[in-house]
Amino acid sequence: MNTLIYSQASRRDFIKTSAFGALIGVVQCCSSHAAQHEPAPEGFTALFDGQTWANWQHDKHLNGVWEIADGSIRLRTDEPPRVRGKIYNLSTTRKFKDFTLMIDWRLTGKPYVKPHQWLTDDGQFHTDAAGKVIMKDNLTWGDSGVFLRGVSAAQINIWCQPCGSGEVGTKFKDTTATKEERMKTMPSTHADKGPGEWNSFIITLRGNRVDVSLNGKHVIQGARVKDLPAEGPITLQNHKDAVEFRRIFIKEL
Repeated sequence: MNTLIYSQASRRDFIKTSAFGALIGVVQCCSSHAAQHEPAPEGFTALFDGQTWANWQHDKHLNGVWEIADGSIRLRTDEPPRVRGKIYNLSTTRKFKDFTLMIDWRLTGKPYVKPHQWLTDDGQFHTDAAGKVIMKDNLTWGDSGVFLRGVSAAQINIWCQPCGSGEVGTKFKDTTATKEERMKTMPSTHADKGPGEWNSFIITLRGNRVDVSLNGKHVIQGARVKDLPAEGPITLQNHKDAVEFRRIFIKEL
């Protein structure tokens, strides 16, 4: 696999506050264990109890799509035929404004080679002389994401692109944004673990700005999301790829 990493030297020296460092320490400690029923970290509330759909909008049409197994929320890849007009992402019943979200995830699909769009270092698509998007073969084992306030414009990507997960999906068609703003939406380092391994996000949303830590490394700082509603649910994306989530905690700011 091509492990090309897009890095931005000007963003490597983030200021690590003691509070944020403490959160990272909690994630690194706990994500190495399969603890499904551990209490929420101080100041946080659990959004998933490891056993039930309490706190989640799991309507009837999601049966056979999202399931709970081994203390994790799991997206099945053999879902029944879809009903027109229904939404197959999974969202919390509550809406949130500003918050810090802690969530573990892993992609469990079998790795295979698939053509992907080739991204520039500021998140635009590479195109040829005719303006056609250039595709390149890349090893992948799944794709998903976390929608902040329930909208895809504020998607924190979970995927196998060389740039790494944590990318903020708002900028693909936002050609009106400056290059400086687009650069902020791209991970400063590739911090993903391998196929089937658990990863840990710490995502902070204040107003329309997003910070993301992945596996203890700052990958996004101050990315701007356009047209973001004032509040909305936490939404797990159904990309029809095998993905699992666990240890989901939130602190409202």
